[in-house]
Amino acid sequence: MEGIMQSLEELTALRDKLNAGRAAITDRVRAENRERLTAGEDAKFRALTEGVDEANHRIAEWHRSGRGNPIVAHARSGMVADPSGSRGGWAERAATGIESMGGESRAVVSGSIDLPSLIEPQVEALPRPERLIDLLVSRKSLGSGVAFEYLRQTVRTTAAAPVADLADKPTSTYTMVPVTGAAVVLAHLSENVPIRYWQDHLDVVHWLENEMVEGVTDSLERQVIQGTGVGINLEGVLKVDGTTEVEWAGDLGTTLRSALTVLQVAAVRPNAWVLHPADAARIDLARWNLPGAGEDAPDEAPGPYLHDGFTNGVASSANILGGPGIQRVVSTSVPVGTAILGDWSKLRLYVREQMRLDIDASGENFKSNTATLRAECRVGVAHLQPAAFAVVALTDD
Repeated sequence: MEGIMQSLEELTALRDKLNAGRAAITDRVRAENRERLTAGEDAKFRALTEGVDEANHRIAEWHRSGRGNPIVAHARSGMVADPSGSRGGWAERAATGIESMGGESRAVVSGSIDLPSLIEPQVEALPRPERLIDLLVSRKSLGSGVAFEYLRQTVRTTAAAPVADLADKPTSTYTMVPVTGAAVVLAHLSENVPIRYWQDHLDVVHWLENEMVEGVTDSLERQVIQGTGVGINLEGVLKVDGTTEVEWAGDLGTTLRSALTVLQVAAVRPNAWVLHPADAARIDLARWNLPGAGEDAPDEAPGPYLHDGFTNGVASSANILGGPGIQRVVSTSVPVGTAILGDWSKLRLYVREQMRLDIDASGENFKSNTATLRAECRVGVAHLQPAAFAVVALTDD
């Protein structure tokens, strides 16, 4: 926790130092009874202001990642040193850049930015997850190397029963098989970005950072669900052996409730549905068909909506989807016509390198005064109990 707080303190101290630099410029102008800044003072003041904005952005990202939460901080305290190969924190590099700033400020240099983000070795569960990555809270850090081994449960038969004196106890069967895997690189590049954007359009830079990070996160979510396991692809829930298949039962309500029943019978406690947006809309917009509802109603006029609001946790939606204890996440990582209900703690991420953003302003970029961004992470997937996931067919195809 000390290391985490120290990094946050560095960001705050840097912001204070930048603000002090701006105040020194304005104080000097007032002391000299001037109304305008010199060209050099104006350039430096603008650079310091951009630094303050960037520091505020990093601090906000830090808090958004949950690092300020004592539970998360405690979980991280036992981790090994960051194996990412990053060349120090953003605050340290930014401070060095400010210290070396003369009459001209170059805000972009080649290097790495550590991103407090969603793909980290330790996170906390959200009470209302917004996307698939929020459900994947079982994570382990790979201290060295990319390979890992875990145990996958393939058989779960409980035989516990009352036993008479001196009688043999029944034997339950819990079969575990060792499975090996490896973390893979998920990455992409941006097009060349004019360096002046870091000076003139910092909001665009922040937008681009977010787009780069979201792109890698989207890729990871697709791999977790649909990865083929062939070549460098991860093995997804839809491809791993041993999941619980639920066939189309004639209508949406019956099919969805059947999936919940199947897992309940298997003593699985699911915590979330994951649905494609189109299928979520089908559920939300399903109506009772009441052709005889009033003499003035047109033939086969739709009746009222079949389900109440999902977040209400009462009435028909709760009956079908399982109530407020089972969350619903809408994600394009799941193909149309398929829903997944499961205990998502039974799927683990092995994190070799958390999300990072690299910036390259060298080589050909230096000649054209541009920079290229690269976002990447290295992650592996482990299916601890495939039977804890019901793969549900929402059509009769």
